[in-house]
Amino acid sequence: MPLKLDTLPTRRDEHWKWTDVRGRVTDGQKGLSVSGLPKFTLPDGVSVSESAVDEDDTNSPMAALARRFGGQVWTVDVPEGAAPQEPIVIEGFERGHVRIRLNIGKGAVVSVVEHYAAEDGAFCNADITINLGKGAELSRVQMQTDPADAVRVATTHVTAWGKAKLTQHMLGFGASLARFESRIAVMGTHCELTANGAYLLDDKRHIDLTSYIDLTTPDTLVRQAVKGVVTDKSRGVFQGKFHVRRPAQHTDAEMRHDALMLSDTAEIRSKPELEIYADDVACAHGNTIGALDESALFYMRQRGIPLKQARALLTEAFVAEAFDDLADEDLRESLLEKVRYWLETSQ
Repeated sequence: MPLKLDTLPTRRDEHWKWTDVRGRVTDGQKGLSVSGLPKFTLPDGVSVSESAVDEDDTNSPMAALARRFGGQVWTVDVPEGAAPQEPIVIEGFERGHVRIRLNIGKGAVVSVVEHYAAEDGAFCNADITINLGKGAELSRVQMQTDPADAVRVATTHVTAWGKAKLTQHMLGFGASLARFESRIAVMGTHCELTANGAYLLDDKRHIDLTSYIDLTTPDTLVRQAVKGVVTDKSRGVFQGKFHVRRPAQHTDAEMRHDALMLSDTAEIRSKPELEIYADDVACAHGNTIGALDESALFYMRQRGIPLKQARALLTEAFVAEAFDDLADEDLRESLLEKVRYWLETSQ
């Protein structure tokens, strides 16, 4: 039975008020009612299996659609204590619904790189669940380069247990509509989380970076820095929330969203939130939206740097801050190369 458009989120849904999925999807759109086929490149000792397991206690509307149309669940298992030298690479998010489970065993140290590149005009919906075992460390990078007429939603649910460490970096260039949502539940003490990202948008592209971090236990360190650049008639959305429950004493959490508007017709919508019930915490958030520093541009032009190059250099430096703590230098450089290409072709 095909997917009915009235099951998709709309602006009437509070968490989707700036990202109208239903308004961007048409009947019969490629990938709307079919399962996708992810592709995995796995290091030694890491396995992937298929199953028909349909257990999911999330209330995400897009995850529910993935359960209905996504077919098999693809489960990647990283054994306890494993430390593969090469990353897990996941591709094939080209159209349809995909369901992936990542089980990171106790004390394992692993990197995951996800490439999101849809077919022209495709609808893509990914439901990803990550279980990060005690003392495990996961470095996760998401790269999104969809065509301008695609619709992309990727929803991730992470459960982090005691002393786990998650470092997540996302780079996106939008689509007709794109939304990357991360919902992270901290279930053990002394966890460390980094949830950084950057988006660069031109034409009429749209992206929504939404995150919800649920802090339930003491002594958690959280850092989130998201950078945005918009031009033409594009729209960037950032929604971030830290929910600090009463037992989560000694939480140290900081959230920042900073965006550059390179045209008067572009649009930014942002909503950083703190909901705090513990009384011994250090939590802060910040949000800025502005233009490039004219004095810095003037300084660079006085030294013979052409205006376009000066704008590109300042913008790259601004965006690069989101990836400063990415340990893999080659991967960081790969992300910045994509940023440079966008700056060369979009201005």
